[in-house]
Amino acid sequence: MAPMLKVTFKLASSNPLYGVSLIAMYGAGHCSVIVFAGTFTGLVQRYMDWNEKSKGALVVRKVCGVLVLLGGVYLIYVA
Repeated sequence: MAPMLKVTFKLASSNPLYGVSLIAMYGAGHCSVIVFAGTFTGLVQRYMDWNEKSKGALVVRKVCGVLVLLGGVYLIYVA
């Protein structure tokens, strides 16, 4: 946060409205991450509740396995 404040105070000395808008946008961006995380807590909890026998975890593992194989084939092709 210190680098952002330094830039803002430097710019606010010549253009106060721009400095205020920079701080407001920084605050909105900083808080939006916290709001986003709190909003999707239920979704994350459902994902964390998957176990090895659930169908969703099996699908995710298979998709990730295919992606790893495709990445390996691509790297062999490029080399």
